[in-house]
Amino acid sequence: MKILHTSDLHIGKKLDGVCRLEEQKQVLEEIVEIAKENLVDVAVIAGDVFDTYIPSADAENLFFEIMDDFAEIGVAVVCVSGNHDDADRLIASKSLASKRGIYLCGGKNDFEPSQKGRVKLVSSGDNYLVLEKDGREVFFATVPYFGEAPIGYAVDREKDFNERVGEILEDVFSYKKDGQDGVLVTHLFMLGGERSEGERCIDLGGVKVLSPHTIPENCLYTALGHLHKRQVVSNSKNVIYSGSPLQYAYDEVGVEKSVTIFEIGDGSVKNLQIVKLKSGRTLAKISCIGIDSVDVKLSNFADKFVDLTIFTDRAMTLDERAYIKNKYPFVTSLKVDMSNSLKQTERVERRSLSESELFIDFYTRKYGNPPDDDLMKAYLEIMAKE
Repeated sequence: MKILHTSDLHIGKKLDGVCRLEEQKQVLEEIVEIAKENLVDVAVIAGDVFDTYIPSADAENLFFEIMDDFAEIGVAVVCVSGNHDDADRLIASKSLASKRGIYLCGGKNDFEPSQKGRVKLVSSGDNYLVLEKDGREVFFATVPYFGEAPIGYAVDREKDFNERVGEILEDVFSYKKDGQDGVLVTHLFMLGGERSEGERCIDLGGVKVLSPHTIPENCLYTALGHLHKRQVVSNSKNVIYSGSPLQYAYDEVGVEKSVTIFEIGDGSVKNLQIVKLKSGRTLAKISCIGIDSVDVKLSNFADKFVDLTIFTDRAMTLDERAYIKNKYPFVTSLKVDMSNSLKQTERVERRSLSESELFIDFYTRKYGNPPDDDLMKAYLEIMAKE
């Protein structure tokens, strides 16, 4: 069975207030085309389908349009919710979606066995489903994002988070039968994962960090979502973050976006490949010295989104800000940094000060007031003896 792994679509997410829905449409259509070209059987989406609990109608429409596109080319979809999703809202249409081979998973998976596309749904239950192709079955553990414990599991306060999650995953995988190959699809923060600015801190770190050792031994591939940069947490156990399909924050400048495709069967993962994504604008961080150099610096960046920092010795006027905003709408973040220029000016000015003036400046900075006459007299006497 050939599987495509992606996550963190964040449909509806904006960049500094700039809508990116059209870019998201383009990159999701590209992923569908990649699945078609590579004869993928199953696409897994490891959470954060949407950017907010209550996505816009346009965002929801785009998601279901893409799901329909997958169904049209015979690719089944296994999807779990992330910390940005309203889990109940995401799976509200699961009965209807499953008739097209789109499995929106959350808690109890009560899908009717059926043949859709190239794979057959054999069975499903609490946080799992089993798909079959050509007589080979793959067990998908589908564990949505959760706080202390998934729905249906008690919180044991006597055990730490790693212990609890390890036991929960072992319980889910206990439904896996001999001969089935195991895949875990989940949205969690694994030890060793590097976060970016695009992930808002919602239980991201501290006690909620999981060790890869929590993953059961009979799991061959763990499709992770939560972090936006593609990362391999464990090569030996194939614990992988696919990353988001678009650059969503400026600390992702230069980070290539991709989906991961692999084959699973006969107890192993084979032919794992990274397929780069080309759609959507990339991000750039640009700096320039002086407002007059902005036009030259930005002349070749119209196809990107830009974080612009201007180093200057004065504040920008409203007209200057309006000029940049109107001429360069792709500049989503504008910063003015006067610190370096001011420090340079201070250094130049201090070179022209006398020794007594330097002492007065130092004393005033340290104590908040200039030295009194007696102290200045003592200072000058000491300096005269040198």
